[in-house]
Amino acid sequence: MTQLDCLFISSSKAKALQFSIYPYLGIGYLSTAMKQINLSTALFDLDVHHGRLKKLFKEIENRKPLIVGYSIMSISLPVFYKITKELKRRFPDLIIVAGGPHITSDPSIISDMGIDYGFVGHSEKSFPLFVERVKNNYFDFSDIQGMIIPKENRYDKAAFYDVEKSNLAPDYSLYDFSKYQNIFYGRKWFSIITSRGCAYNCKFCKDPGKNKYREYPFENIKEQIRFLVNEKGIEWLSFVDDTFTYNRERILKLCQWIKDEKIDFKWTCCTRADTLDEELIKTMYDAGFRYAILGVEAGDEEIRKQINKNISNAEYIHIINSLKENGVRVLCSYVLGNPNETYEQIYETINFSLKLKADYAQYYNMTALPQSPIFRYGIDSKIFGERVWTEYMKGERDLPYYIPQGLELKTLKRIRKTAFLRYYLRPKHFFDMGFRFVKFLFDITIIKKLR
Repeated sequence: MTQLDCLFISSSKAKALQFSIYPYLGIGYLSTAMKQINLSTALFDLDVHHGRLKKLFKEIENRKPLIVGYSIMSISLPVFYKITKELKRRFPDLIIVAGGPHITSDPSIISDMGIDYGFVGHSEKSFPLFVERVKNNYFDFSDIQGMIIPKENRYDKAAFYDVEKSNLAPDYSLYDFSKYQNIFYGRKWFSIITSRGCAYNCKFCKDPGKNKYREYPFENIKEQIRFLVNEKGIEWLSFVDDTFTYNRERILKLCQWIKDEKIDFKWTCCTRADTLDEELIKTMYDAGFRYAILGVEAGDEEIRKQINKNISNAEYIHIINSLKENGVRVLCSYVLGNPNETYEQIYETINFSLKLKADYAQYYNMTALPQSPIFRYGIDSKIFGERVWTEYMKGERDLPYYIPQGLELKTLKRIRKTAFLRYYLRPKHFFDMGFRFVKFLFDITIIKKLR
C-alpha cells in the first residue's frame, strides 16, 4: 500500500456517546488544497467511530501516514493529549501536527502536548506546502506563515486566507455521509459554511471583533449546495456561519436563487435577532428555512450589554414570535454565570427563557476560552491561572468556568440542571422532545440492522 501523506484526526467531544455528529469542514478545505498539489489524505473522525482509539491505531498501522494532523476544539484537548502520548509510544517516527480553534487561541499548549508542529489561523496555503516539503525531506519552513515549532521556540501570528477569492470547496470524498446525524434533522443532513469570521464584539469569544467577516464567492456556494442536495441526497443543510444573516442582501439573493433553481431542501442557521426582520424571515422560509439558532445569553439587559450583546428583550420577543408565526422552529442558548451576574439575575435568565416562545433551550456555564476577555477576567480574579487549559487537558481539573463573585461552581451547575428540568418538563416540550428522541433512536437502530 502506498504511504498516505496525511491522516487527519478530528473529534468535537470529550466523551464518545453523542446524538449529533458534525462534519469537520475545515479539514475538508485543507484536503482539497492538498490534493491540488497531488498529496494524499484521509480522515479518521473519532466522533463517527465513537471514540474507539484501538481502531484509530489500527488505521495508522495499516495506512502508515507520513503525518497525522489534528483539528482541536477546546473541549477535546484531553482526547488528543491521550492520543499523542500513545502515538509517540507506538509510532515514534510519526510526525504529529495540530491546528484548529484551540491551537489558534492557545498556541503554547502545543509544547505541553508533545506535538511536533502547529498551525494557527487559516492553513489552506501553508499546510499543503509544509506537507509537500516533509514528503521531499526538506525541513526549511522559514517562509511558511502561521507555524508553531516548539523546538525552535517559534510561535507565529495566525495566517490569513482570503476566502473572498477562494474556489475551494470541502473534499467531500473524506466523509461517509451516512454517519453524520443530528437529533433534529435526522441522517440526510450535512453542514455548509458561506462566510468566515464575525463582525461582532461579544466578550465570551476569542479576540472579539478582530476576526474580519469575509464571504465565500456566491458561485462557490451554489455549486456546493447543488452537489450536496442533487448528488448526495441531502435533505437538511446547516449553515454554520457565525452569523449567517449578517449581510441581508446576500441572503435575499441566495434565497431567490434557491427558489429559482427549485432546489428542494430544508435548512437551519445561526443568526442574531438584530439581523432579522419580518420580510427577511418570510423570504428565508419560502426558500426552505425551518430552524433558527439564537444566542440570547442572559435575561437581564444590563448583563447582556456588559458582554457586548446589545440586543433588548423586546427585540428577542418580537423576532422569536415572528419566527414562530412563520413556521420556523427556534433554539435559544443561554449562559448562566456571566461576569458580575448575581444569583437573582441568573434566575431572571431562566424565567426569561420560559417566557420566550422558543421550541428548545440550551443552558451553559460560562467557559473561559483562551484569549477571550472572559479568560482574562478569570485570571485577574484568581479564579484560575494562566495554565488552566493545560491542567484541564491533563485531567487535573474541570473545564475553566468563569465564576461570578459570591457564587460557586457547584451552585452554577445545580442551577443549570434546574433550568433544563424546568424548561423541558413542561408538558408540551416533554412530549415533543420525547417523540423526537425516540424516533431518532429508532431510525439509528433500523439503519444499523439494515447494514
